[in-house]
Amino acid sequence: MIHVDISVLLPLRDAEGTVATLVQIAEAIHARVASRHHVDGRALALEILALDERSGDNTSSMLSVLHGQHPELRTLQDLDRGSALRCAARLARGDVWLVFDRPVVPELAAWAVGQVIVGQRAAIVPGEILAIHRSVGVDVLRTLDGGLAVAQRVVARHLRRLGETPAQCPAPTATRLDRALVFLRGQSGRVGLGFLDRPVPTLREGASILRSRLL
Repeated sequence: MIHVDISVLLPLRDAEGTVATLVQIAEAIHARVASRHHVDGRALALEILALDERSGDNTSSMLSVLHGQHPELRTLQDLDRGSALRCAARLARGDVWLVFDRPVVPELAAWAVGQVIVGQRAAIVPGEILAIHRSVGVDVLRTLDGGLAVAQRVVARHLRRLGETPAQCPAPTATRLDRALVFLRGQSGRVGLGFLDRPVPTLREGASILRSRLL
């Protein structure tokens, strides 16, 4: 089996319009990282895990098309809401795990992966990007209820217990409202609402999701 260096984890829900872009961004990130880092003289190997949490749109059909176009893409479908990263923790093979759930700046994500490659255990761009060493992912994500923002909070707390601090870089375009919404996403797992941790929908969509889950 080919050794995998970087696993890109893509939690998806109703991502028909963005999933192709996310896969392309994952490949762009890999190209940037591979141009700067090598292991034992070989190029870094990539896998992309697309993790579909029971999307109600055509995300599944898009993944079927993309799977034939991108040999490094693996797809998991019909996952319980809030369970994508928990499932990924059992399947990801890479030494570095990179998580994002909406389009991000490839250079910023490449910075995060590079931080882990050179020795950091985690690198965080709040609400946008999480890069972690495999050992942290196995310890933290295997019981996670939630998505990216919850994972960022739990990883930071885990490292603090060990006397470590993740590398951090603020999102360059984040507004005060963006930061507040990221904070709320990160807290959702504490009250059993980790399934709400996803790219922030409109208030009406968020209310509909909550109502359908609780009724």
